Amino acid sequence: MINHLSAAQTAVNGHLGKVLGSTVHAAFISFLVGTIGLIIIVAILHPGLKLQTPAGQSNPWWMWIGGMIGSLYVLGNVYLAPAVGTGLAVVIVLVGLMAGSLLIDQFGWFASKRNPVTGAQLLGLLVMILGVALIRLF
Repeated sequence: MINHLSAAQTAVNGHLGKVLGSTVHAAFISFLVGTIGLIIIVAILHPGLKLQTPAGQSNPWWMWIGGMIGSLYVLGNVYLAPAVGTGLAVVIVLVGLMAGSLLIDQFGWFASKRNPVTGAQLLGLLVMILGVALIRLF
């Protein structure tokens, strides 16, 4: 179900960008509505939530930028969907997600556990890239 929502989000935001004539405005509206929804959910489920880390605990600066990364992801989808179609946009993003996740695993970026990339994983990524080419050609 979550995968279907991601594809629907790509199509909906892509259409919103066309209607508004601006990919940036569409991404902004998407995040604004999402933020309002999350505020309501947090208020209901965790009314006393405090955004603090434990005293004396040191954390990396980049742990706070997930929302910014997400906004760039949505902005990219808003631009890509009308240009190439929802199906191809989702597949292109999926290939990028897989390639990025393999790099994160290989090098242990963002405090992730290092998991060396295998030949089978690289072959799988190559098959995905070939799949994108086939989708684009036909």
